[in-house]
Amino acid sequence: MPTSHSTIWRLLVGAVLWTACGPEEPSEPAPKPEYTKPAADYAVGRGRKEAPAVRFVDVTREAGLEFRHETGARGDKWMPETMGSGCALFDYDGDGWLDVLLVNSEGWGGEKAPGKLYRNLGNGTFDDATERAGLDFSVYGMGATIADYDADGDPDIYLTTLGPNLLLRNDAGRFVDVAQEAGLAGAIWRDDAGNENPEWSTGAAWVDVDGDGWLDLLVTNYVHWSPSTDIYTTQDGKGKSYATPKQYPGSTPRLYRNLGEGRFEEITEEAGLLLPEGKSMGVAMTDFEDDGRIDLVVTNDTQPNFLLQNLGGGRFAERGLAAGIGYDETGRARAGMGVDITSVANDGVLSIAIGNFSREALSLYSQAGSEVFVDAAGKARLMQATLQPLTFGLRFFDYDLDGYQDLILANGHIEPEINSTQKEIEYRQPPQLFWNTGEGRMVEVSEQTGG
Repeated sequence: MPTSHSTIWRLLVGAVLWTACGPEEPSEPAPKPEYTKPAADYAVGRGRKEAPAVRFVDVTREAGLEFRHETGARGDKWMPETMGSGCALFDYDGDGWLDVLLVNSEGWGGEKAPGKLYRNLGNGTFDDATERAGLDFSVYGMGATIADYDADGDPDIYLTTLGPNLLLRNDAGRFVDVAQEAGLAGAIWRDDAGNENPEWSTGAAWVDVDGDGWLDLLVTNYVHWSPSTDIYTTQDGKGKSYATPKQYPGSTPRLYRNLGEGRFEEITEEAGLLLPEGKSMGVAMTDFEDDGRIDLVVTNDTQPNFLLQNLGGGRFAERGLAAGIGYDETGRARAGMGVDITSVANDGVLSIAIGNFSREALSLYSQAGSEVFVDAAGKARLMQATLQPLTFGLRFFDYDLDGYQDLILANGHIEPEINSTQKEIEYRQPPQLFWNTGEGRMVEVSEQTGG
């Protein structure tokens, strides 16, 4: 979520055993979401009225984790400052414990702000391994996705940035950037003055789109912004505010085919994915049609969301509007950001959760056919609780081990002075946790779980 340079990243540990607190190493993406088996003697199914007594405790400092996100915000109100940064949990050294990667941005005046890699010591504490892992460099980072792209047995990192992206190959626990030689540094765009600028990449996903056994890469890109094309806008008529994505041209997602031997080729256009109207933030994947091919959902900010149907052979068709996930019920495109997919009732019917802007409730698109969806956020009792927050990130996970996927939202506004013009909206917004009743409804349990 959007954070200032003084924001401290926090780790919350549950009062119950939590065996999967982040993305696992996605070397082979599963065609369908997997569900936690209910804990022994746990009451599941119909008749459950109250959420269990589970609490989370902040143990960030005790665990040895220290991180401050640097946005570069010094009053110029440049658009990238509104973004938070991503993180990944993966076992980089193969010792069986999940380590923590924290992506950082940097200052506009050359102030360096490296990200962090913390090695899990297996006893509830972490050791800063950033320097010895070769990650003590500074870029204006956005997010990270993990996979063993070269099939050598260890997980590698793809880092999206405001600038050339990085492919960090894992060489026995030390990472080396090979993006340029691999063909994954990203594309450029030219402004009206003819200046070349790197694309602003936000998210990415590793997925074998053509079934050849090699993981290909989809990269989502946001808008065409640069310091020289920054647009002045004001919210109160007195000072500059952050511009919205509506004021900038969009940027297409890009698909890269893995050729093996560490090389990739861009196949965006031939794959049917040249979508310049995109202003993409997140991507999630599953097999909606049970045809053995992975489909993709790409969220767009102020543009219709994409549902990319995998036609086989590395080709896709954009079906977002036809599927019903492009617009809200009033025909308006929302500010699609974080996205995840699960079967809320464990009945095989898939739902797509998408975080949106403040005054735009969370989207929960539920399957009414293999690739037809209706927004079930109201039915799930999610609309009122999510109307005011601005949700950048979200994730389904089973926090109470009852076999049903619960939902956590990471919230925060982009404009520090928002409360001066919209009294009901705050800049700093707490995360929200929703308990899955197992009957298609979500109950907010943020306060009782320690949020």
